[in-house]
Amino acid sequence: MNKLSSGQQAHAAPGNDANPIDRLLTELRSQSSELERLHAIYEELETRNGLLHNEVLRLKRAQRTNVQDLARVAAVLLQISRAKGIALDSVTLDILRRRGWLPARNRTGTRR
Repeated sequence: MNKLSSGQQAHAAPGNDANPIDRLLTELRSQSSELERLHAIYEELETRNGLLHNEVLRLKRAQRTNVQDLARVAAVLLQISRAKGIALDSVTLDILRRRGWLPARNRTGTRR
């Protein structure tokens, strides 16, 4: 009986060892597939991030250009209002003061 038991154990042992190896290989393949999927997502997100970064830079340049253009328009508006002797309304003057586009002498109350 002992020989039969040890024989059964001998035959059963390779089967038991093969099962964990198959299970580990399956798990490894699964993890590999998941890693490839995550890598593809990462690459897509990195591409989107680059596009968004470029868009932010473009918007900053556009904003800087817009501010420069508005400052020029404000300067011309002030020149015209002074040349024609037409006072600007208080809301416009407040906007120009907030932006720092009024000449220093107007902000300090000195003569025109």
